[in-house]
Amino acid sequence: MARPIVLIHGMWCTGANFDRLVEGLKPRGHACHVPTLPAHEIGVAHPEVGNQSVADYLAFVEDYVRRQNFAEAPILIGHSMGGLLAQQLAARIQPFALVLLTPAAPAGIFGLRWANFVSFFRIVMRWGWWRRPQKLSFNRAVVSAFNGVPRDQHVKLYDALVEESGRVVFEIGFWFADGRGATRLDPAAIRCPVYVVSCGGDRLTPAAVVRKVAALYPQASLRHYPDRGHWVLDDTDTEEMTTEIANWLQGHEQRVAARGREEK
Repeated sequence: MARPIVLIHGMWCTGANFDRLVEGLKPRGHACHVPTLPAHEIGVAHPEVGNQSVADYLAFVEDYVRRQNFAEAPILIGHSMGGLLAQQLAARIQPFALVLLTPAAPAGIFGLRWANFVSFFRIVMRWGWWRRPQKLSFNRAVVSAFNGVPRDQHVKLYDALVEESGRVVFEIGFWFADGRGATRLDPAAIRCPVYVVSCGGDRLTPAAVVRKVAALYPQASLRHYPDRGHWVLDDTDTEEMTTEIANWLQGHEQRVAARGREEK
């Protein structure tokens, strides 16, 4: 049995958005653990989500992982905002490996670009947005999140999205104005191997920003897809990406095992 994997979802999502990755990883023997963040259940109104903090989400996923009482260090995979949470969690628990799929950037990296500013423009133009639930319109989700995904999937994908915390949008996008520093982390505290995925058509976490995230970690491997968008969880290249991640993890497992034999 391969090591357990914890997958952490991004904004507007739930654990169910990782279904295709899980389908690709489970045959490799990985037990996949896919929590859904607080106030993110589909079909349930959660007005309280508007004031949730990145710190609240981090506390939730850390508690979730510790309660699993894994026999060995798990692998963390995070997408988008979940990529930021995975980095922060990795600095606390020292996972076996860290996989970041089009990750949001921590404090210190200016992540605003024209592409993602346009995506959030209608949200941030409403007074009090930073403490209210927020969700992209269907058209904006198609342009900013689902570009690169076959058109016949757009309605189904959008219907599966939930409202997100305005406070979290503020903490990630405007970290320099967040006195609490909810998105801070110490990159030096992350000593495990890191695999980072960036995409040339990503309009939410642009490739230039993701490259800066990867540069935080000297041990990082960066895999760039020039033609993909942000939604790497369910596009035409998802299976290929999952296989490449699984092969990278297997290679790391083999190197660790070889070192263990040499030390005996």
